[in-house]
Amino acid sequence: MSFCFTNTYVCNRKQSNLATIFKVADLLGVSPKRISKIGIMGKSKYSHFSREQLEAKLEKLERERYGLVWEDKEENVAKQCETELPVLIEDVTREIVCDPEKPYNFIIEGDNYHSLYTLNFTHKKKIDVIYIDPPYNTGNKSWKYNNNYVDKEDNYRHSKWLSFMSKRLRLARQLLSNRGILICAIDDNEFAGLKLLCDMIFKEQNRLGTLVVVHNPRGRNDDKFFASQHEYLLVYAKNIDNANIADFNLEEKDKTQYNKNDGISFYAETSFIRTGNNSKRSERPNLYYPIFFNEETNKLSLTKHNSQWEELLPLDSKGEEKCWRWGKETFLQLKDTELFVKKVNGKNRIYKKRRLKEETGKRPKTVWYDAKYDASSNGIMLLKKIFGTDNSFNYPKSLFAVKDIIQITSKPNSLILDFFAGSGTTGHAVMELNKEDGGNRQFILCTNNENNICEEVTFPRIKKVIEGYADKGGMPANVKYFRQSFVPNVASDKDKRELVNRSTELLCMAENTFEMCVKRNSKSDFAIFKNATKQTAIIYDEESIKKCVKKLNEKQEELDTVIYVFSYDHTYEADDFENLNISFTVKPIPEAILNVYRKISKMYKK
Repeated sequence: MSFCFTNTYVCNRKQSNLATIFKVADLLGVSPKRISKIGIMGKSKYSHFSREQLEAKLEKLERERYGLVWEDKEENVAKQCETELPVLIEDVTREIVCDPEKPYNFIIEGDNYHSLYTLNFTHKKKIDVIYIDPPYNTGNKSWKYNNNYVDKEDNYRHSKWLSFMSKRLRLARQLLSNRGILICAIDDNEFAGLKLLCDMIFKEQNRLGTLVVVHNPRGRNDDKFFASQHEYLLVYAKNIDNANIADFNLEEKDKTQYNKNDGISFYAETSFIRTGNNSKRSERPNLYYPIFFNEETNKLSLTKHNSQWEELLPLDSKGEEKCWRWGKETFLQLKDTELFVKKVNGKNRIYKKRRLKEETGKRPKTVWYDAKYDASSNGIMLLKKIFGTDNSFNYPKSLFAVKDIIQITSKPNSLILDFFAGSGTTGHAVMELNKEDGGNRQFILCTNNENNICEEVTFPRIKKVIEGYADKGGMPANVKYFRQSFVPNVASDKDKRELVNRSTELLCMAENTFEMCVKRNSKSDFAIFKNATKQTAIIYDEESIKKCVKKLNEKQEELDTVIYVFSYDHTYEADDFENLNISFTVKPIPEAILNVYRKISKMYKK
């Protein structure tokens, strides 16, 4: 088990003694004086425990403890959600529509914690791939926590970063579909902590791999001991049983290895003797057995029929006993088409045909070393080419590194989220992939607007990629741009009205229906939106139900219909819709939204 601890262990004067205080302090890794102070001033879910119960709890934790222990640092953006609820406002001046028949991509400007809050309503269990490149916490004042830069002198630098990431990763996990995959880029500053944190949130058994990407082949000259060349990609599945990693397409240099053809396919030669792990006779004794070869007939057999059949054993060049790649049953099934014998240094050796299968391609490896992953030439210089000048954004990722990891983790219709969008490389990569394979992948990019990055880098880059830049042709796509906004937390009927009045963008995004069919106005306090297969009716005032039903009957659209209807008490009268002549589903608002937000709030209060 792995644990995230906050100031939850409370030892008040009646319930604790010095030994217990020291035990708590040791478990949490803080001073006994601090624990004593917590006991005097704080209360928690453990404050009612007797001394015996608390000691039993501590002993259990000491036995089971494994993983991360850090002091949770309160974050202003999370605390803000206790008094205000995040919503979205569309900036229609930044809408891009190239093909109304195609789905929309989204850019959300605002703190990504708030964006993840809203996405838990609009896209829970809908995201197929999450790619993120979070702050690396290098201590060089490149990352702010509660509006203050975090530098190397900050004693809580790592705790702040883990608190920051924990909140967002927990929200992100809820967005992943059952086949969903998370990819997180990181370097050595927080790699160890992030790996344990992801093991805790996504479960260790769902870790698909840890990739090393050589993004700086020249190495960093300012490193004191070793010149860093690499960073990592941590890859986790929502559920490993549903996960799928595709193969890379074979390149021409790969195909040249398969230079022989037997009429079935091109193939390369590889020894039939197993190498590497589990290749010794002592490790796999069932794979050590004699195979007999008749040089005149060029046949292989498990039986020595006469003196013309030579015994061949899996011995390496030093005479060490190894084992074959297959057991006897597989050998008998495939020996005539997949195995052959040739002489090496005067001795007969068995070889296996490694076939070229272009439909499956090449399995991704854990070390990515290729000039295209160079972040300087395919990140920094690419941005300069796109904008026609130097850009203030630091450390953009190689387009090809992002493109390749999305290619092998997504499908042509996947929904991809990046909530540390930065310069917009993920959106660019998604559009490149769609252009190559005709896919309809969609992206959601979330970033704050610190130093005007969203307005002056993220969005302009996506716009230029769509329209074309330098010598590159455009890649048509649709984009909607939203800004994060807030309404008061619901404490009255007036607050409910306010949330519903400000919920249009959330509801349209949740249903992916943006084409306006009926516009809201004072005479008809409802609106209707649609796409190619679905329509969404939003009834902002229960007095407008009959008008909305009448309009839906007039339209008689043969579309899946979802109706959001305002309700003070979180219910609706089925009789109000008995005259509606189409199939439909009704969802009361604001309860549909509040229910999601309450669950998030409850999750962080545990």
